[in-house]
Amino acid sequence: MNKKNIFLWIICLILTIAIVFVVFIGESMRKSTTSDSSQTKKNEQATNSTKETSTPVKTDDANKANNAPVAPKNRFDGLKLTNADNGIPVLCYHEINNNKGSDLSLDTTTFAAEMKYLKDNGYFTLTMDELYSYMKEGKEIPEKSVVLTFDNGYSSTYTNVFPVLKDLNFKATIFVLSDSINTDNYLSTAQIKELSNNGLDVAVHIGDNSNISKLSLDKQLSTLKQSKQSLEGIINKGINFVSYGYSNPTENTKKATEQAGFKMAFNIQNSLADKKDNIFNLDRFYIGSKTTLNDFTNILNSKKK
Repeated sequence: MNKKNIFLWIICLILTIAIVFVVFIGESMRKSTTSDSSQTKKNEQATNSTKETSTPVKTDDANKANNAPVAPKNRFDGLKLTNADNGIPVLCYHEINNNKGSDLSLDTTTFAAEMKYLKDNGYFTLTMDELYSYMKEGKEIPEKSVVLTFDNGYSSTYTNVFPVLKDLNFKATIFVLSDSINTDNYLSTAQIKELSNNGLDVAVHIGDNSNISKLSLDKQLSTLKQSKQSLEGIINKGINFVSYGYSNPTENTKKATEQAGFKMAFNIQNSLADKKDNIFNLDRFYIGSKTTLNDFTNILNSKKK
């Protein structure tokens, strides 16, 4: 082999080695870059996983996720409670409007002032079930408890009473004359449903005109059952309470009331309702057009006889 060929062979060998070296270095760099990118992604995923794991889960969200029901707030939370038999003022209203001439009618201004007095002085308005639980089951209620009731089911209960109660978040019971529903000056079926659906108790009223206490036991029982079933059909709820206006129930009336499926009944004797009362003859205070705000405060401060 002459010197020229040897020189060319050496040049080719050098070029081949150079090419192999370049290819090797490039492949090494590519693998290193890919490895670094993969590790970066793994680190990011690990970081995100840690963040998700460490984020606190709110109780409500956890309950929703587990379909667990959230416990309702107790209406008595934060209030001083008692089950002592000190007597409860159960107030009996009728019409609330500005029509003068009827002792049953209390003007709207006076009514609003009375409700404001209750609110400003820390009185708590009980539902019928809450009152029953206190009377019969020994449950505790707020010390300054009061019960609001409205007899007959006048239309003013919807137009003039309901907005005030709703604004103050007050509870009340509407004792309805079933025979007067959808007649002039009385509640309509739709209004009764709305009152019931908005947290007010709808119950039965047996007016004085029925003279129920003078009827036979069987007739009293049928009268009470008919009124109860009629109202239950309107509100699609059970009704457990009844009022008698000024009538003083006889022993037959109390017996018929219990047999008809009622749990409590009310008269108007202008006294505090207490646990010594017969549960089917609880006392109430009458509030009418002649009741002043001073009279009202005296009623609230009444002492058990």
